[in-house]
Amino acid sequence: SSLNKLQPELLPYIEEDGVILEKTEYVLRSGDTVFEILNRATRHHRIQMEYQGADMNIYNSVYVQGIQYLYEFSCGPLSGWMYEVNGEFPNYGISQYVLRDGDDIAFHYTCNLGRDIGYEEF
Repeated sequence: SSLNKLQPELLPYIEEDGVILEKTEYVLRSGDTVFEILNRATRHHRIQMEYQGADMNIYNSVYVQGIQYLYEFSCGPLSGWMYEVNGEFPNYGISQYVLRDGDDIAFHYTCNLGRDIGYEEF
């Protein structure tokens, strides 16, 4: 499994089933982006999160570096966080994706550029 590739010191932070936060509902405020909901959820549930501001990278979007002490590259050079909205992986940054009522967001940690979590490049 992918957990075998993970740095061993990170294993205590990960539940057996790999779930950090079960599905939770949030009230959407006008103009909320995926990042705002992630930020609200991690603060509310006291989940560690580190990110890079939109002004610090070429994507012009907030970039999630780590959640629950799992960081990009913690599972090798192709690892990091990806997000999904309504079962699809959007092609732009989390602070650019404005949500609509009822949208379903999921964050996944990948060890292989998303190939291990169902992401396919077209």
